Amino acid sequence: MESCHGAKALTGWTRALPVLLILCLAATGCVLDYGLDNTLEMAPGIHPIEGLNTPYDDFNVVAPPPPLHSVIPLVFASNAHQRGAEFDIVEGHLEILQRPYHHRRDQGPGPPMIQAHRQGRFPSIPKLPGNQRGPTALLAEKTSAVSYAPPRTHGDPHAITLTQRSAPAVWTGEPDAGDVVWVFDSDHEGNRNLYFVDEMGEARPFFGNTEKSDEAYLTYDYRRHQLYFSSNRSGRYRIYRFDNPDGNTDFRSWLGDKTLAGSIEPVEWAEHGDTLAPHVAGDLLVFASDRHGQFDLFVTRHQDGRWQSPRDLQHFMPEGVSLNTTADEFRPLLLKRWFFDQGKPYYPWRLLLFSSNRPGGSGGYDLYLTALPETL
Repeated sequence: MESCHGAKALTGWTRALPVLLILCLAATGCVLDYGLDNTLEMAPGIHPIEGLNTPYDDFNVVAPPPPLHSVIPLVFASNAHQRGAEFDIVEGHLEILQRPYHHRRDQGPGPPMIQAHRQGRFPSIPKLPGNQRGPTALLAEKTSAVSYAPPRTHGDPHAITLTQRSAPAVWTGEPDAGDVVWVFDSDHEGNRNLYFVDEMGEARPFFGNTEKSDEAYLTYDYRRHQLYFSSNRSGRYRIYRFDNPDGNTDFRSWLGDKTLAGSIEPVEWAEHGDTLAPHVAGDLLVFASDRHGQFDLFVTRHQDGRWQSPRDLQHFMPEGVSLNTTADEFRPLLLKRWFFDQGKPYYPWRLLLFSSNRPGGSGGYDLYLTALPETL
């Protein structure tokens, strides 16, 4: 596994947290099997993503926004193919199913059904020598609302239309060739640097790379149009920011423009220990830091025009649910979506994916998921 500097690797709930809890295979279709008065809930817990985890290291997961009726496509770094040697970028699929409870609500929901499988090397990122890690999907903004008419059977009277409001918009099918720009890091030129995939499928260097430091883990804030990434150019890993005042999400047109490098600046709230792997979802930014010794997961909220002081994510978790442990938790990914029915919020989806080398896994670093609290 990579060292601390690449990553030393990566709470009040409500009693039963509502989340998005039906994601079905597109090939088989999907019936939203609930009435308008039912809620879909996930019991508190940390769930390993079996089917993707191996005795080696599997981490750095990312999930491009999926269609409403599909499994979640996942892309992550793994050294299993080379039996613990170099890392490559692998793809897989994750399906979560949590059925509603009609007659036994007093007992609360049970654990979700989680199914996942690996599909081999991810073809959208070119193969380079050395280690490849930290995959990230950047999407061009198109529209902030997409309407869906969920398929129903037997003339179901509860048929509704869901409207998803999010930036960027989720896929409505297969993405166009220009929809997704993949970013990743590689050490094939010596240092660990960031690269993006151009229109020809070739890897091109990110404008923020430097000759004598390592850069990794890029994320984009679509609300404030700011780009964040990790770098150890100051002697330890910190999070750096680039402001994109034009809001241009044609990422390929400027990610390689070295004239922009002078506008990069460190963020003020990432000054303790090694701080890596930021991810922005709406007004939340999650990241990993070893400020307490091992790597743990933290969160900051954008409020009153600035990012607030980070807080340990464990503070928000219910009693008995160990998100941060004495092992390392790393590269958090927050999937947060709201659905609306006739202008009113319908079901929130607040899913946290992360990596950990905690005891009890398949070996090395494994991928885990949990639902986040509404109080966050």
